[in-house]
Amino acid sequence: MSWTKDTSEQDAVAYKTSFTKSIVGKYTDSSEQCSVVTSMRLNKNTFLLDAGCGAGRYLANTVTDQPFVGLDLSLEMLRMAREELKRGLFVVGELEHLPFKDNVFDEIICVRVLQHIKNQEQAIRELSRVCKMNGDVIVLCLNSWTFHCLYKNIRMSKLSKVINYPFKLLLGDKAMFSKWSFDYDNYCSLPEVCRLFDKAGLVVIEKKGGTIGSPWIFNYFYLGRFSEKFVPAILRYYFKICTFVENRLASVFPFNYIMDKIIVKGVKL
Repeated sequence: MSWTKDTSEQDAVAYKTSFTKSIVGKYTDSSEQCSVVTSMRLNKNTFLLDAGCGAGRYLANTVTDQPFVGLDLSLEMLRMAREELKRGLFVVGELEHLPFKDNVFDEIICVRVLQHIKNQEQAIRELSRVCKMNGDVIVLCLNSWTFHCLYKNIRMSKLSKVINYPFKLLLGDKAMFSKWSFDYDNYCSLPEVCRLFDKAGLVVIEKKGGTIGSPWIFNYFYLGRFSEKFVPAILRYYFKICTFVENRLASVFPFNYIMDKIIVKGVKL
């Protein structure tokens, strides 16, 4: 699936609840939230842009009087965010062509969006353009140096039909090597994102990894449903251990290079 302005309410709700309904989803959300929010400036003097805000799960962390703008391609996502937060400004737009003047925002976050952009260099340049001098840009994207990326690449290749054939006989359209759900999905490595920041005039001041628990395995191979039904306590304990490890090793080499997510923070000087 590719997000558009006409993304249906059903698809938008499904995406939003994927982070709240299950143990796996809640871990995914908390691991990403912790990685990003701990790097943000949450105060009323920081004008924030969430570029690709979805239903506003990161904007919900802002303090009451903090000014912010949520930008997304999906009208339905923006509607949900506005109804949920009841404050802030929400704008339809594309990351490669941000509808803002230069040097507007004190801080910009961009989560789970970069991998869906074909011109990633242009996207980061746009984030830098609308960021004030001495402002921050924080990007979270999925890591290309992972088994998750290898699995995704297989499902996006012609080889997927061959590998998926026996699974399709058993599971039909829900087979785990069926066609990937996004038409375009280009993960990045930590060095690649750092180079994009450098080209855009952003000085990297923080780089770390996130989500070591591989929730994608539980989602795509149906381990999550089985575990949540029969051994939920063990599943929660597993993710609790993962969170403990992430909190201590996310910024430590080589772990920050090989976790499922990468988070880069840069300052515009």
